[in-house]
Formats: sequence, C-alpha cells, structure tokens
Amino acid sequence: MAKDTPSMAKNKIKRSLVAIYDPHPSKTDENQLWEYFESSCAYCGIFIERKSRTGHLDHLIPTSEGGSNDIHNHALSCARCNGDEKREQNWVGFLRSKALDEVEFSRRKTKIDNWLEKSRRKNSDIEFEKQAEEIISKAIAEYECSVTAMRKLRDKIT
Repeated sequence: MAKDTPSMAKNKIKRSLVAIYDPHPSKTDENQLWEYFESSCAYCGIFIERKSRTGHLDHLIPTSEGGSNDIHNHALSCARCNGDEKREQNWVGFLRSKALDEVEFSRRKTKIDNWLEKSRRKNSDIEFEKQAEEIISKAIAEYECSVTAMRKLRDKIT
C-alpha cells in the first residue's frame, strides 16, 4: 500500500471538492446505463454479465477534457475495450476501429450520441467553473501552508 504523501493529499482534496458539484453516478444511474446499453459493450457489442464485474463505466469525454461524471457522459464498456484497448483514445475513433462496417459504426455511434445528449451538464458554465477552481485553489494553498508549517515544526525536533 502506498504511503500518504502531501502530493496525494492535494489530489484527494481536489477530487473530494469536485465530487460535491459533480458526483459519481449513483446505483440508480448505473442501472439505467446497463439497461440502455442492454448489458452490452457500447464499442464491440459483446454481452457483459453484470455479476461478472467485467463491465466498466467509461467516460466518453474525459473529465480532464471538460467532461463530467454525469451518467450520460459514460458508456458501458467491456474490460477488454476499456481496460486493454481504448486507453486514452477518443471514443468516436475507437468505436470506428471496433465496428466491422459503416452500418454497425453508425448504429452504435447513434446509440451513444443519443445517450450523451441526455447529459444534465450540457455546456460548461465558465463563471461557475472559474468560481469552483478558485475555491479548490484556495483549499490547496491553505493545505500547502499547513504542510510547510508542519515541516518547520518537524525540523525543530529533529
């Protein structure tokens, strides 16, 4: 198990604060996703046995690129597609590589597009994002001050 470090704590602070306004999908949300995708991988179409725990909730638009944790920004993916093959690829390009022909690509893309369209967070509110980032930056700066103070205190006893 990794040791706790100030760097890891800063990351945790940021993720915890973001989760207040952009929480991960609930179990009810996950159930809707499984139902919508008919327990099949959105990319390759393979049936996924839910009890097998090999189904992944894959972000269509990564949070690092402005995507949210809204359930409609996820697609159901098998472990092979999400864990082994897709990696950091754009979902549309990856879907194209998985589809056997243009008809299959179009059908799967339409299904994903229709799901993505239902997202509660359509367009990023620039002012909201700016305020959220200011709150997060302030919390991290206060934490960094505390880390510095603790290191100074430690240095006094060593």
